[in-house]
Amino acid sequence: MKKFITAVLFLTFFFDIPAFARMTDAVVPISQTESKKLKSDSESGVEYGSLSKKDRVITKSSRKIDAIFPNTKVNTLGISFPGNRGPNQLVIYKREYGRRTLTNEFGKEAVVEGDTVVRLTGADSIIPHEGFVISGHGSAKKWINDNLKVGTKVKIDTQNQVLHAYTTIGSYRYCAKVKIEEVEELLEKSKRQYKNRDDKKVKEFLKKAKKELRKSDCSNNNEALANAKAAIVSAQIALSYTLPYLKDELKGVWVRPNEKSEAEVERTLNQMQELGINTIFLETYFHGKTIFPSEVMKNYGFEGQNPNFKNYDPLSCWVRGAHKRNMALHVWFESFYIGNKVPAEDAYNILAVRPTWGNKNKENYESQTPVAHISEHRGYFIDPANPEVVDFLVKLILEISAKYDIDGVNLDYVRYPISAKTTSSNYEASNWGYTSYAREEFKKIYGVDPIKIKYDTSMWNKWDNYRQDRISNYVKSVKDAVKDRGIVLSAVVFPDYKNSLETKQQNWQKWSSHGYLDAMTPLILTADFSLADNMLNDLKRKSSSKVQIYPGLFVGFMEGESEDLLKQIHIIRNHDLKGVVLFDWAHLDKKYTDVLKACVFDSNCEEVDEKSKK
Repeated sequence: MKKFITAVLFLTFFFDIPAFARMTDAVVPISQTESKKLKSDSESGVEYGSLSKKDRVITKSSRKIDAIFPNTKVNTLGISFPGNRGPNQLVIYKREYGRRTLTNEFGKEAVVEGDTVVRLTGADSIIPHEGFVISGHGSAKKWINDNLKVGTKVKIDTQNQVLHAYTTIGSYRYCAKVKIEEVEELLEKSKRQYKNRDDKKVKEFLKKAKKELRKSDCSNNNEALANAKAAIVSAQIALSYTLPYLKDELKGVWVRPNEKSEAEVERTLNQMQELGINTIFLETYFHGKTIFPSEVMKNYGFEGQNPNFKNYDPLSCWVRGAHKRNMALHVWFESFYIGNKVPAEDAYNILAVRPTWGNKNKENYESQTPVAHISEHRGYFIDPANPEVVDFLVKLILEISAKYDIDGVNLDYVRYPISAKTTSSNYEASNWGYTSYAREEFKKIYGVDPIKIKYDTSMWNKWDNYRQDRISNYVKSVKDAVKDRGIVLSAVVFPDYKNSLETKQQNWQKWSSHGYLDAMTPLILTADFSLADNMLNDLKRKSSSKVQIYPGLFVGFMEGESEDLLKQIHIIRNHDLKGVVLFDWAHLDKKYTDVLKACVFDSNCEEVDEKSKK
């Protein structure tokens, strides 16, 4: 037994197990006191059933449920956040609610089939027919992270609106079995795709995982738990070797700079290069301020440079350092979003200087002060219909492209602020674009003030088209401005096309078919693989083959499982897409970078050309 525990601890040290899996915490013997306490069902009201001698409860916890949504008509919370889930709330979604939860990326979700957690996802999960989804934000998200794992048993106490969860040794066995099956499935699929890949390490650790899982089927609790955890680790290591390195694949990352000197920039670039990143999407204009000294900003009366970077020009350092390492640098550019600082508190704020540029929703169209969006970080937006706004943004991009040797521009927030869904009772009031300029221009064209237009009428369709065209015209204006400068123009888009049109006025299909873009970086805001697959199918079907698609993966931001990155990259490659962009550098913890560096981002794992070996 001592030799076994020593071996597990060595494996933990050598492979840095926490970097591979949240579940594989250190092996700690179950004390007699803890064992007695955990077997007491009366404390939490959870019936554990008759656990065999080979199983024991390891942890248990309960959490108050804020709402159970069996269908879209049940919304006792009175909120308009995505998926009807509000701040710090724990919500249960049943299939009667719909096919998906439609939540955003700021939470955590667990998919339950029967009484067992079968998947952990970040957002917008598919709701199973014979189960439900547990979704949490804020403190509820933390509770999910701390207490729910693949294999955890859960029970809903509907009378008291409480969710009970308990994890047993059997939960770890279940998790190990699931992960072994995932490796086998991915290995089989990738065999057909990569003919010359070296499978030696995959098979080595897969064999080890199966052996450790078999050894976990014993009556000694400590030994069973240690073996089950070791099986999980071995399966995760095996999975990290299933995908080879592809030489011509774009391996990008979005990054918000916070380095205070060129030396710090160089240090970060070294880390990116070590990871295998070859394309940087550097946030250059965000929250209505530039990271570089801008004459355009000063000419408009705005702050000439974000004060966080006053002592140097970070954009110059990033461009120079990236190119020195043969890395491409694209400017990540927030278009119509200007941050959540109250304009009245900053004399240089865009809306403090140009208050008529502010966007407004129908509910607050008469407001004499800037209108913030409650579910978009309480942030402020500027008006895409106002030609002064578009002219300013295009001039700023031209300034960047003239002063710096950039490789591309990645347009973000190329949309209106998000509205509620069309099925919501407040859909009409939650729509944006009700500015004086837009209303007057629309009235000149159609003879009607948009304020008087009701949803689900032919005139509403014209109002939708008007706003969508204003966004499209902006994208076209940028393309026209940079097309002769050798700059790749891309845009951040939402892959659900129908939802993108009805809640954001973002018509990326038009941008693609009209040649306004060279590439799109769609946001894959889920860890649900079938949903991600459907998103990519829809994107490819509705976009021109001339426009490259580099999906943006949010696994790190959503604190998903590290192996989810690999599985999503596999899906992306199955669609014959030529790269990925990770969101974002600040959220790429060691557990994610270790998995990427193991093989898929490591040039040493490039497929071996059998002909070259002869």
